[in-house]
Amino acid sequence: MQDFDTRYNQPGGGFVSGLLFGAAVGAALGVIFAPRAGADTRRQIAESGKNLREGAVRTYEQAREGANSAVSKARTAYDRGREAFDRTRRDVENTVSDAADQASDVLSSGAFPRV
Repeated sequence: MQDFDTRYNQPGGGFVSGLLFGAAVGAALGVIFAPRAGADTRRQIAESGKNLREGAVRTYEQAREGANSAVSKARTAYDRGREAFDRTRRDVENTVSDAADQASDVLSSGAFPRV
């Protein structure tokens, strides 16, 4: 126990030793696990940017195609709805016109149905 106290109680001795040892280990690990060289890193960043741009273009194209498809389907649905409305309106107009003609015929003939 006395060796421990003596070794680390020296003024600055333990701290400086630990600092130098830590710096050496850090430098060694930095060399071992260092990232790619600058040119490789720039190339990788450029490739990542290119891939990101291509992905964005693909996403935009898919969204544009989806929007165009949705607009086309909406136009088709609108046209069908409009045609159905016009057909129904004409049918109602014809039915009302026929009923009015029959009522007019009955009134002009003077023959009222007996209740």
